[in-house]
Amino acid sequence: MHYIEIESERLLFRKYENRDFPVFYDILSNLENMKYRSSEPKNEDDVRKYLQWGIQCAEQNPCINYRYAVVLKHTGETIGSCELAFTNKDPAELAWELHRNYWRKGYGTEIGKTLLKLGFETLGLRRIIADCNTLNMGSYGIMEKIGMRREAHYVKNYRGNSALNYEWCDKYQYAILREEWNVN
Repeated sequence: MHYIEIESERLLFRKYENRDFPVFYDILSNLENMKYRSSEPKNEDDVRKYLQWGIQCAEQNPCINYRYAVVLKHTGETIGSCELAFTNKDPAELAWELHRNYWRKGYGTEIGKTLLKLGFETLGLRRIIADCNTLNMGSYGIMEKIGMRREAHYVKNYRGNSALNYEWCDKYQYAILREEWNVN
């Protein structure tokens, strides 16, 4: 299947564009945004490579990584990115990253619901998963709000970055099936 642009009540989901660099750099180079990741904040070159990779993902046919720049409808401002990715047809994995100025405003929940709709209604997926650090209450709170259930707690699953003193970190995995989503 080819790349599909989507939207929700307040957000547009579109292909990455080179003009997204300043926002993506601000997100990916900031330790607060990257706190629960295994990798360190990114430098300019890393972010440029990441942006080009995202642009190339949209050109793949069939598309196996639906990666979107997330844009506010009322201002046209890019506030983050998200993805629904799969290597086989099922399961797909959803993820998002929002600029810290847009946390706790319901955008993460709106992104999650929109990606689930894309996965289940448009792409016909059976199962979608997501994971996060067990300390990342914002992320797993979103997963629970959009109807996902916690399936696993992986103990000392990955080494954190400098924000977490390179300690081994636990990770939660969440999932939802199409029939569970239809009920929500």
